[in-house]
Amino acid sequence: MNTDKHRSGSMLKVLRPIEPRRKDWNIPRKLSVSICIHLWTISLCLFVFTDRTSAQIRPIYDQGALGLGRLLKRLNTSASVLMIGAHPDDEDTALLSYLARGENARTAYLSLTRGDGGQNIIGPELGEVLGVIRTEELLQARKLDGAEQYFTRAYDYGFSKTLDEAKRKWDEKIVLCDVVQVIRRFRPLVVVSQFSGTSADGHGQHQYSGYISPLAVRAAADANQCTQTGNVWQVRKFYMRHRGAGEPTLRINTGKFDPLIGRSYFEIAMEARSQHKSQEQGVLELKGDQFSSLNLVESKVPKIEKESGIFDGIDTTWNGTPKTLNGDKIVSEYTKRQLASIQRAVERALKEYDPNNPHRILPLLIEGKKAVTELQQSYFPERPTDEQRREAEVRQSNESGLGWAVTDNREKFFAAVKLAANIQIDALAGRETIAPGDELSITVRVFHPADSKIVVKHINVGATCRSYYKSVCNEIRLTKTDEPKAADARPVRREAASAAAYFTATANAQLRPTQPDWLEYERKSDLFESGIDDPTLPFQRQLFNASVILEIDGAEFSYEQPVQYRYADDVRGEIRRNIDAVHALSVSLDRNLIILPVTGKTRKRRVVATVTSNSAKPISGRVSVDMSGSDRDVVPSSAAFMLNENGAKAVFNFDITFDADMDVKDHIVRAIASSNNWHHTDEIKLIAYPHIDTHRIYRKAEAKVLLMDLKTTPVKIGYIVGSGDRVPEAITQIGLNVQMIGEAELASGDLAKYEVIVVGIRASEVRPDFAANNQRLLDWVKNGGTMIVQYQRPLYAQQNLTPFPAQMGPRVSDENAKVTILQPMHPIFNTPNKITEADFEGWVQERNLYNFSTMDEKYTGLLESHDEGEAENKGGLVVADIGKGKYVYCSYSLFRQLPAGVPGAYRLLANLLGFRSVKGKKA
Repeated sequence: MNTDKHRSGSMLKVLRPIEPRRKDWNIPRKLSVSICIHLWTISLCLFVFTDRTSAQIRPIYDQGALGLGRLLKRLNTSASVLMIGAHPDDEDTALLSYLARGENARTAYLSLTRGDGGQNIIGPELGEVLGVIRTEELLQARKLDGAEQYFTRAYDYGFSKTLDEAKRKWDEKIVLCDVVQVIRRFRPLVVVSQFSGTSADGHGQHQYSGYISPLAVRAAADANQCTQTGNVWQVRKFYMRHRGAGEPTLRINTGKFDPLIGRSYFEIAMEARSQHKSQEQGVLELKGDQFSSLNLVESKVPKIEKESGIFDGIDTTWNGTPKTLNGDKIVSEYTKRQLASIQRAVERALKEYDPNNPHRILPLLIEGKKAVTELQQSYFPERPTDEQRREAEVRQSNESGLGWAVTDNREKFFAAVKLAANIQIDALAGRETIAPGDELSITVRVFHPADSKIVVKHINVGATCRSYYKSVCNEIRLTKTDEPKAADARPVRREAASAAAYFTATANAQLRPTQPDWLEYERKSDLFESGIDDPTLPFQRQLFNASVILEIDGAEFSYEQPVQYRYADDVRGEIRRNIDAVHALSVSLDRNLIILPVTGKTRKRRVVATVTSNSAKPISGRVSVDMSGSDRDVVPSSAAFMLNENGAKAVFNFDITFDADMDVKDHIVRAIASSNNWHHTDEIKLIAYPHIDTHRIYRKAEAKVLLMDLKTTPVKIGYIVGSGDRVPEAITQIGLNVQMIGEAELASGDLAKYEVIVVGIRASEVRPDFAANNQRLLDWVKNGGTMIVQYQRPLYAQQNLTPFPAQMGPRVSDENAKVTILQPMHPIFNTPNKITEADFEGWVQERNLYNFSTMDEKYTGLLESHDEGEAENKGGLVVADIGKGKYVYCSYSLFRQLPAGVPGAYRLLANLLGFRSVKGKKA
């Protein structure tokens, strides 16, 4: 989102500004050393050509002697496979790990969504922000299992029960072409669908994934479909994951032990699986045989009666590449000679590789790189003559499947040479962010053995264009400088580099901030806009990238390295983060909703505006708060600020008076920080957790004003916080005080001071003290308290935490499903607000989750709702008498409705909280 003089939008509250404490000195990164034995024992995995170590998982299997051995194996095969599922965590991680690290295949997982509609066990982020977290978690998993990661533009709109709903939500043409684009780019020989496209898949989005996968495989080979997504590609074999009864076509032992790694592929995969921390996917790393089962659905190669692997029937050697990739098309003798030369080079390199002396195979790798480069240039010549252009066009036409493979393997040769020559490239910036007007120092260092024949010919740094108009890419100017003399550079000088270059990046006023590119524009319904870059990639290209040209044994090689910020955390050690462009100022409000009950009186509300400097230079200005379409009284009208350093904040209170006769239409309260003729209206939402890379999202500093018919009853409320819980904020919004109940108070404190205790969502999972003190809470209820338990998962009933027997399970996924009030005269529907079926209009994502499916007769069901075609369910809102008190279980998704500003949810919440104060009326 841009910062300019006129723009406005919607706000997202900064919820977790996590910043580890830093020091001005740095600790050099300690690299693990893999000791290899004979190369024939080494199996291959995916190698990351640029050392992107900013995320917390380091690809240890891809470094050093082990990494080089695996890369040499990868050079000997054209095997490739793409797996397709609907969500983060749908992938068969064990199969990915086996294929990438056991079969040495290029392997990737395509998730249709980023998991935006799920729930968050580690924090309050939901929706698009949760999608950023889960995208990162997938990347962490891929660093371990060795696969790559792709997406489509589909937004996860929440749990769905039917394929028809998914088809209504997601435009088939758009999603189909996104999948086709990934297939045509990645060019897999084999595609594996995790789902069948039938009701057996369960989740409607799973069904959609199984439905769209075979369509995309066929469309990728059809030049008339998805014409803007690259050259056609024919998948050779299409598998579907085997589920249920019957014998599969193929069973793959993913528990196979790798003696060099000292672990099985399944063990590696389960460590990868455990990176899905927001979904509490931590699992055991089981040893021994483990199997993944597949069914062959379609094959373009002769079928093998009893398959032993997914590449059976496909020749994946260099010499077999023409037949595999080009079919029956005629391949030139020149191409055959070059491929044979490449085959000889990689086979000899593999045979002669000595892990203790990797440089000895450099001549062979250079020979292979030369043959690959010459062949690549015959397809894509630089500055060709007319004759060369004609020859290239003929070769591309006849050998269309080979050009991409040659280019891909050229990069592998470059990476192998880098490892064999013991070359390291590090590019570091002085800060994590750069704002308009800032200068940022960047140092690029190259490390290589002193006795090697390596010459550093050129070092440069480039900036990624982030302009709104791609023809204008002048936001950052880069200049080469001398070595810095500042005192804070001393720790870095302890690193004795073979060569180094120093640069200064200067940002102008047009600098556009960095954020996940699929969030650059407003989402349209349940599909993201394409954004600036490719919507199928996890994130956009990093802001700064260093390029280094080396001469190695007389041959020239070029490498690219992302520029990062490095610092030492006192506990975690070295941490690396990507460099982000940011606004010079960010501004935020303390709330994104202002609830105004209809009272017929003038009302006053206080909002708190915070201005934060993101600039390395002092910055001053004024901050103000206004309200759209209104000249409401705001005091003060504005306030001056002076911020002297990056990270400095200024906080201001503004009192807004709302008229008694205020109209019902939507109103927006906005915060504006003005400086140097620029009006800053965005705030930064920082997404930072220890297990993922850090990201920033920009939203408008706004609060929506909701005028609603809402009454409350004074009551003393205690709250046991659950997972991602923002309900206490909503309770405060309606004018009631709420006190958080911590572990000590829950275990031994005075609960008698509360009239109502509310239990947050999934507290039975994230608050062990809640389960441990459940009987104490029920005893408190017996003495006259009211306990309101928001939705829990089935474990809540399985652990016998319910006061009377119950089983849990069904949910109502349709947010528009009819809700019937079973007891209209019950106090919960009458005091202090009259609740009708109209209060369930305008809900978002779902009606409820994990209702009571069967329950003791001591419970009374108050609402009935069910998805179309399913049986009635009265277990979404139930009450029971326990001694003198009341027990309420509410699975209706208030936790989603309240932040979304659904009036009926606020009215129902107020009545639930006031239930305790109704005397002499039995539930």
